[in-house]
Amino acid sequence: MDIFQTNKNQKRLVIIGGGFAGIELAKRIDTKKFEVLLLDKHNYFTFQPLLYQVATGGLEPDSVAYPLRKIFSKKKHISFRLAEVFKIDTDSKVIETNIGFIPFDILVIASGSTTNFFGMDQLQKNALSLKSVTDALDLRSFILQNFEAALLTTDINLQKRLLNFVIVGGGPTGVEVAGALAELKKSVLPNDFPEIDSQLMSITIVESGANVLGVMSDFAQRKSKKQLEEIGVNLMMNTQLVSYDGRDAQLKDSSTTLSASGKIETSALIWTAGVKGNIPAGLKPDLIVKGNRIVVDDFNGVKGVKDVYAIGDVASIEKGAHPMLAPVAMQQGKNLARNLNRKNENEWKPFSYFDKGTMATIGRSRAVADLMFNIHLKGFLAWMSWLFIHLMLLVGFRNRIIVFINWMWNYFSYDRAIMLIVRKYNKKSEP
Repeated sequence: MDIFQTNKNQKRLVIIGGGFAGIELAKRIDTKKFEVLLLDKHNYFTFQPLLYQVATGGLEPDSVAYPLRKIFSKKKHISFRLAEVFKIDTDSKVIETNIGFIPFDILVIASGSTTNFFGMDQLQKNALSLKSVTDALDLRSFILQNFEAALLTTDINLQKRLLNFVIVGGGPTGVEVAGALAELKKSVLPNDFPEIDSQLMSITIVESGANVLGVMSDFAQRKSKKQLEEIGVNLMMNTQLVSYDGRDAQLKDSSTTLSASGKIETSALIWTAGVKGNIPAGLKPDLIVKGNRIVVDDFNGVKGVKDVYAIGDVASIEKGAHPMLAPVAMQQGKNLARNLNRKNENEWKPFSYFDKGTMATIGRSRAVADLMFNIHLKGFLAWMSWLFIHLMLLVGFRNRIIVFINWMWNYFSYDRAIMLIVRKYNKKSEP
């Protein structure tokens, strides 16, 4: 007996992952045609673009997370199960999970991405990442614990190491974390920790490429570099992290073959330099390509596997992979829903990404934006655009109101009110 199926007259569509792609698909699928079962190891959707604000005390975690059951509470024939997927058997059309074996008629893999440490076990053990709500809470506790620890020592060198924040990766996440930390240094540290010399706090971005925000336009790269330097962020371009033992970050020059080595003493290294697809076991190795992504056709169908699809960060379209961004995931979810809803597969439309632009915020009144029609913004106007778009993309009216109020409070008070150590972060290994 199948305990998960309620209507045997409908095809069962199973979606693995309640992220941007999975949510958009489930919201638009025809529930008269399909019975939908959504699986995720968390019972909430995470708005990842704002995790850095949770990590730096600007927002509470429930502002950027929303219960999956609430999203679909008014839709019939859509069920959610809190489950961890272990393996997919595409031949038998069965998914192995921690709650049992779940059969499917159609499977959509939308399991998103996870942090990629590129096989550096020591780095994974000692660095902090920012990919989930748990990561954000760990980072917030870690930052505050370092501030508190700096109060308890008279050793200037130890204080410097505790307050030396190194962000590896100059993409949007790295830039946003650096900007938020710079605001803490300027506004929070002097008021909440007046005994600490705020000038001891240092923020550095280590980037293997020639510029920060390498995926954006030359305009955005130039302006973001200038704005970061204005708020006191140190930039180390063409520099690659070799290793990190929890105390020393070993670096090398990545622009030349004969690399000069260097070292930064820090107990606070934040890794934002890579992500990879989060793929359940069971698929053939030849279906997995660079970045741990699944090869799909123009309709997001997994190559050579009938009735199995992949969308979002986990998918790589054969003719050319798209960036691992929320807009790509959302558009793929919408397109696949429309196709599955059509009666005839001959009417299916291939996925075509409509790039509306890319944005990154650098702190208070500072941001850059590459928009449609070759429009480029910087500074306050770009920042306001970033705020508005992200506010509208949040799931749930309550979340929008809470985030808006917090943003207004932070802007007018020059303060981060949610500087709480709700649970102590214990490092995996002490330096």
